Amino acid sequence: MIKFSEQDKARITAAICAAEKNTSGEFVTVVARISDHYVFLPLLWGAVVALLLPGVFILSSIPLSLIHVYQMQLVVFIALTALFLFVPELHLRLVPKRVKHSRASRLAKAQFYQQGVHMTKHHSGVLFFVSLAEHYVEIVADQGIHEKIGEARWQGIVQIFVTHMQKGEVTEGFIAAVDTCGAAMAEHYPRDADDVNELSDGLIEI
Repeated sequence: MIKFSEQDKARITAAICAAEKNTSGEFVTVVARISDHYVFLPLLWGAVVALLLPGVFILSSIPLSLIHVYQMQLVVFIALTALFLFVPELHLRLVPKRVKHSRASRLAKAQFYQQGVHMTKHHSGVLFFVSLAEHYVEIVADQGIHEKIGEARWQGIVQIFVTHMQKGEVTEGFIAAVDTCGAAMAEHYPRDADDVNELSDGLIEI
């Protein structure tokens, strides 16, 4: 799992401060280790394997009493469930990609409101979100920002973020996305003379 050094955090903060010098936009960066524990999957896989166990004994002609089969089902269910729960990297591979991305996207949008990004004076807050376990990135902003910057340009900013993430360059991804977004925001949300910093500039880890 990627860890952020103090130098990494300082570079991200510096990028946010530099970008906010030219715009009234407010930028917040959030990184999540994992967006969901997916507890239902360990239970599901443990139950499925346990239920299939009697069929294995029948096909292999192993003579076992019903009570012994039942006991083995319980042992298998508990063992597999515990294994998947305590080794999340293992059962995370079994989670469909669309499910992982859906949970990560839901957390990104929740953080947009939890961090108060929607409450800026000019409604010019932007959240840069990364979920490490799911290898997922998302940029969440007020609808007005999308309309002013334009979908094509916005997708270009997102792609910069995604490209760095695919290379494992999370810190560089944050910095590049903030820089590019800052330049675009400066054209439509110029910095006011009395502009004040409304949101945290440091990397938020959850």
